[in-house]
Amino acid sequence: MAIDPVTIYDLQEREDARVDVRQLPRLARYGVRLTLAAGRREFITSTVLQVVSGIALGATLVVGQQVLQALLEVEGAGGFASLLPSAGLLAVLTGASMFAGAVQREQQEILGELVSRHMQTQTLEVASRVDLLSFESPEFHNRLQRVRSSVQQPLNMVFGVSGLSSALIGVIGVAVALVAIEPLIVPMVLVVLLPAWLTASRRGQSFWRYFWRMTPKDRERDYLGRLLTGRDEAKEVRAFGLGQHLLGRWRALYDDRIVELRKVARRQLRFTLLSTLVIALLLGGTVLLVGWLATTGAVSLSEAGIAIAGIAVIGSRLTAAGWAAASLSEAGFYLEDFSAFLAMGATPEAQRAGAPPGFESISARDITFTYPSGETPALADVSIEIKAGEVVALVGENGSGKSTLAKVLAGLYTPQSGSVAWDGVDIASIDQTELSRKVAVIFQDFIRYHLSAEQNIGLGNISPRPGAALTVEDAAEQAGADEFVGKLPQGFQTLLGPEFLGGVDLSIGQWQRMALARAFFRDAPLVILDEPTASLDARAEHDLFVRIRNLLAGRTVLLISHRFSSVRNADRVYVLHDGRVTESGAHAELVAAGGRYAELYALQAAAYQDPA
Repeated sequence: MAIDPVTIYDLQEREDARVDVRQLPRLARYGVRLTLAAGRREFITSTVLQVVSGIALGATLVVGQQVLQALLEVEGAGGFASLLPSAGLLAVLTGASMFAGAVQREQQEILGELVSRHMQTQTLEVASRVDLLSFESPEFHNRLQRVRSSVQQPLNMVFGVSGLSSALIGVIGVAVALVAIEPLIVPMVLVVLLPAWLTASRRGQSFWRYFWRMTPKDRERDYLGRLLTGRDEAKEVRAFGLGQHLLGRWRALYDDRIVELRKVARRQLRFTLLSTLVIALLLGGTVLLVGWLATTGAVSLSEAGIAIAGIAVIGSRLTAAGWAAASLSEAGFYLEDFSAFLAMGATPEAQRAGAPPGFESISARDITFTYPSGETPALADVSIEIKAGEVVALVGENGSGKSTLAKVLAGLYTPQSGSVAWDGVDIASIDQTELSRKVAVIFQDFIRYHLSAEQNIGLGNISPRPGAALTVEDAAEQAGADEFVGKLPQGFQTLLGPEFLGGVDLSIGQWQRMALARAFFRDAPLVILDEPTASLDARAEHDLFVRIRNLLAGRTVLLISHRFSSVRNADRVYVLHDGRVTESGAHAELVAAGGRYAELYALQAAAYQDPA
């Protein structure tokens, strides 16, 4: 199945996707700081063991040369006895090096998990802290996808830093041993580092560009996976027979990813082959140099043998250093993206003021708001006012801007122009956490928390004031949820939702009552109910609206509904159309005015046979 390009990223690379190798030292330092923050003890232990291993490697070569020389000079039993100290020391060094390597690997495994936890924690903190409008931006979701799907990158960073350090320390240890034999050998061997580094940096750049380009398609593939595995989606997928169609598209996207990966790998292998040939020639030339020095008598046979062994060790260590540098390079570009993601969560909390102590009114003046992906404003020059103790309704057809206005009033969206004032204080200057404590919001697409019934309601107010009069049971009773909760196997302690063992599912109407109870339980002066009865039957809906003023006595209510008959008892009704307030007033006034409200009310009354 052919897959069309999903974004411009497939046709033209973004400026942000370009990488600068000169930034790698800075990114490596950043990676080390992250690693220290995640697991200081494990990082220090691993680093010390790397140093010990490097020193042990150089010492092993020196002692090995002594053993080899002693073997060449053995004469009789006494000569053999003289070999024992060197052989014993070589055995101790080899055993200690092997054990240190084993401990280091274990520490790296633990360190990798600690770093992964640390970075995922920071990612979740940012995702929970950024403003709601960020979730309307495709770029935010692209960056979040890259951060969340790169769980192996923290490990690459740890192993890259560790592997590169270990390899370089080993090279230094061997180089020191070779200097004692013939200094000329060392620069010839170390020249190998240049092609190895170029290959590593090129690999990191190539795979990072690939990773960046594939992000939008990876997001689409993950979305299709959720459609195929989600419980709520399963009903419609099966009802419409969409399983094979969606699976085919998922496979095509994965095939497209693998095709692109093969292209990147082939290009990288060609460059690696050239680099490997250069390295082989350099190492071969160095071995010939050692052979020539041995034939001329400049070095002894034992020194020549150890020198050749040292060259082989350095070659393998530099190869390991190349792979480690590639991992570090690729992880470095990831870290740069990760750092930019963390910056999105930086909020100037110190500059925010506390919310006003009471509540007299909230007013919106000339609000204009456009979504990042929208071409026309969702709200245009909207002005409304809600006073303490009032029940105010927002009505209008779907897409008229009701829910958007509610989010602006709750401080979840910041308008491009205009202002919202709480008791005369612009809410843009108020700390969002402080403001949220004064607002209870239940949206029409409320969450079904798969927790106990008590926790479902208790989430409405996770920090209740001491001596608060309203209990979880009271809130359930007000929302009409107490009756069915009482019939659950463990009552309020029953786990809701079928995903976990022992969980009990509810009907959509019962879930909505739980959401209402959550709003009632919140000790907030302003309550925003967005389509609070969409899943209730007609009798339950009528009962709720009749009782809502008594249920929320002492609080201010903003009621959003597209059912005009439900808001007749509101103190004031604002009618929205195409993002603008077209009418406002009491129900009787609006019906008498004969405008849009009266027309739609009459149409709905006829459809539902609603008595005037």
